[in-house]
Amino acid sequence: MRTSEDETDQDIYHDACFAAGMCCLKLASEGGEINRERLAIELMRLLGALIEKREECPSSLIFAIEQLRGELDEEAG
Repeated sequence: MRTSEDETDQDIYHDACFAAGMCCLKLASEGGEINRERLAIELMRLLGALIEKREECPSSLIFAIEQLRGELDEEAG
């Protein structure tokens, strides 16, 4: 059973990396500055659009936003 949980965690991580990478490519193609704060903002916009249009709240986007904003690090410390 632990194996399926690991796969789910890996899927969330993969999807979070994919979304962050796509946002970076979009910002780069527009000549925008890429930094943690800007990337987190873009991912929050994407999350808001998904919630509004599809009523979805992907855990991978929440994970990516938390990682970029350092929210998990602050709780641990």
